[in-house]
Amino acid sequence: MLSIRALKLIPAWVAPNHLVSTARIVLEGHRLRALGVIDSDEFVGVVTPESLATYSGDDLLAPAIQKPSLILYGEQSIRDASEQFVKANIDIAPVLEDGKFLGIVTANMLLQELGRSWDPLTELSWSDQLREWGIEKLKRGNEVIILFVDLDEFGQYNKRYGHIVGDRVLKRVAEMLSQAVEESTDVLVRYGGDEFAIGTIRNRADAESFAEMLKRKSSEIFIGEAEDSVEFTIGIQGGKRTKERENIHYAATLDNLINLASKDCIAQKNAKQTLAKRDTPEVAAVEIPATTLTTVPIRVVSVYADDHTANSLTQVILSIGESVVSGVSSRMGRPVIESIASATAKALERKYPDRRMTINDIHLTQNAEGERLVTVSAQIQVGEQSFPVGGVKVVHQDLYGDIALATLQAFQSLAAPANV
Repeated sequence: MLSIRALKLIPAWVAPNHLVSTARIVLEGHRLRALGVIDSDEFVGVVTPESLATYSGDDLLAPAIQKPSLILYGEQSIRDASEQFVKANIDIAPVLEDGKFLGIVTANMLLQELGRSWDPLTELSWSDQLREWGIEKLKRGNEVIILFVDLDEFGQYNKRYGHIVGDRVLKRVAEMLSQAVEESTDVLVRYGGDEFAIGTIRNRADAESFAEMLKRKSSEIFIGEAEDSVEFTIGIQGGKRTKERENIHYAATLDNLINLASKDCIAQKNAKQTLAKRDTPEVAAVEIPATTLTTVPIRVVSVYADDHTANSLTQVILSIGESVVSGVSSRMGRPVIESIASATAKALERKYPDRRMTINDIHLTQNAEGERLVTVSAQIQVGEQSFPVGGVKVVHQDLYGDIALATLQAFQSLAAPANV
């Protein structure tokens, strides 16, 4: 949920020694319900059209000053402020932050913002809260990881059981996720439709363990007449940076993390669907032997890379046989071609976890015919043994795709090592 400071407040104020006529002009000019009163940089109260009504324009303001029954603070959430408005039975309140007067908030402002930033079905905030939280954490130097949660085949679930049951599913999922997150490290939002997102400052290993725990708990969700358990896929990105650079665009960094987490989620869902098809009686699932890696069709689906931002994330999505996998690498100031090769290696490791690929070097050169070549050299760790590998690809129109292909070639060159 957005905080009060995010509202468009007008810090209009007057002093106790100002005239009543001055306050009326300011109120009418800004169309405000109340003004703050500041005396020697200290907030002392408010004046309203009602409190000024019995005084003439030439009177001083001091006698018309009222002590507010409620003072809000900039870091408070809009939902918390709304609850306080209801309890206090008021329709205006001043907002302070570190003693500074920010302006006057009204009940109508809170209601309008609640409609935009709060989902009444799940009682979760929308994505603007994730962005505000994430930008604040990045500015403080925290690592931010995004878990993107998407329910599996929810459209079919709705068709099978109806939208009323579907809404109950969303509420139950929201409740389960809410109980799992920790306020000190996480923020949970409804991202849209059947999608949720969690921002966390846990380290990468803890975040991955947290995601696995959430997946296990999904099997516990049953909704009355629905006999099927609710399952979801979680895409995860972040936790790779060691230090934010100066002049970093925090909003762009966060949007990049959310985007890549969403894409990772999509890739995993595609892989699930592919495996489900393979497991049907008509097409039996077959493990791909290590000695046939060169015969497995591998295709570069897409490469997402930003050559202009030194601290951006690079994602490579591969189609390997009937599976779809993705890998992500943070540039960390390195050339973008290195991050593409590293992301490709990580995608391959997700499919073949017994083979760890480390990129040693990558070069762009030109041969005698004038063709541009990309050369990738790497090491592949299999058990206790390490093998040097390499790949070379002629660069055509898609440099980024050809870098990924050269990395694939290096990986496949160790398809059947004699000692493995």
